[in-house]
Amino acid sequence: MNHSIRKSGFAAVSLAVLLAVAAPVTPAAAQATRDKVLEIISEASKAAGAKEVTWGAVSGGDAVFTVADWETTVETDGKSTSIGAASVTYSGAKPTADGGFSADTIAATDMTVEGDDANVTIASLKITNYVGQSAEKIRAKTTTGERFDRIEATGIEVTDEKDKTIPIAAVTVATSDFVAGVPRKIAFEMKGLVAPLDPNDEQTKEIAELGYTSLTLDAALVGAWDDKTGRVTIDQVSISGAELGSLKLAIALGGFTPEVVEALKKAEKDQAKQMELLQGITVEKLSLRYDDASLAKRLISAQAKKQGLPEEAFVQQIGAIVPMMVSAIGNKDFEAKIAKAVSLFLKTPKSLTVSATPAQPTPVAAIMGAAMMAPQSLPTVLGADVKAND
Repeated sequence: MNHSIRKSGFAAVSLAVLLAVAAPVTPAAAQATRDKVLEIISEASKAAGAKEVTWGAVSGGDAVFTVADWETTVETDGKSTSIGAASVTYSGAKPTADGGFSADTIAATDMTVEGDDANVTIASLKITNYVGQSAEKIRAKTTTGERFDRIEATGIEVTDEKDKTIPIAAVTVATSDFVAGVPRKIAFEMKGLVAPLDPNDEQTKEIAELGYTSLTLDAALVGAWDDKTGRVTIDQVSISGAELGSLKLAIALGGFTPEVVEALKKAEKDQAKQMELLQGITVEKLSLRYDDASLAKRLISAQAKKQGLPEEAFVQQIGAIVPMMVSAIGNKDFEAKIAKAVSLFLKTPKSLTVSATPAQPTPVAAIMGAAMMAPQSLPTVLGADVKAND
């Protein structure tokens, strides 16, 4: 038997809620806990504003139940998106005291997302330790009650409006250390995105000319926030590619106390106030590192060929130009560090790292002041360094 829920208008529907709305209220003969959870889920779907939700059979009991042939349609900004799954299985689902529900796992198979600009298919998606909001919180646009420990999606394919398909092996998001419903630690990882390269496409022609027929990319982010000290650490923001290389960014900042975060939210439309608040943020360290896996070598070879020079002569030519290019900095010591590191990297491309490690946490206001009044002092203020092949 098929059931449907229709409601005009659409506010904001989270992924977890979209999975949740797959369930109807079942007959009285069904087990009590499942009935309550299904009723909460149905009310949440209405509150979220799904235009249409349909499903097939619901099987199982209190401990585990499965919803088959789930589909929903949502509209936002005049665009329609249809989302479906062959099955959605809830394990350990139960009502929460505030009117929402929780589940040990929510697992969907053969998901499809069809939009105006792109279509996405997901072979499997699993959400671990999910806590969903009540219909009242969804209507009030309160987000602090919704949480999960982990989302894992595998077998992803994204097809754009030109029918170009990009497969992604897996995407994972993990959150932990919750305070008042907000995670203090987060990790994101994407593995195995494969982008084909067309040598006749102007957007990809130049990189295809380097000998690549496709790009296989991974990406990751790991970060944490200590609400007591206001310290934000992003241990890693990285993107890497097979036979390309990897680029990694790391940041540590201070001063992001709950009060400052709340003030920034309130000043969302007041840029002057935001700048005033951000000047109190301190910089502890910054680093950007590139590790080559043949991209730099290919670029050097290609540019040398275009200029009709042997690679060694081209490298020497660039090395001679670098000191003149950085002379505008006005800091001889730092200029020398740049010239030395770039020259070494060009001769033997392995790694190149730019870092800033102030002797003590330095306010953004002091950095901006140095940049305006004495820009040549900025490398010293930041404790800046450039290294190659370390």
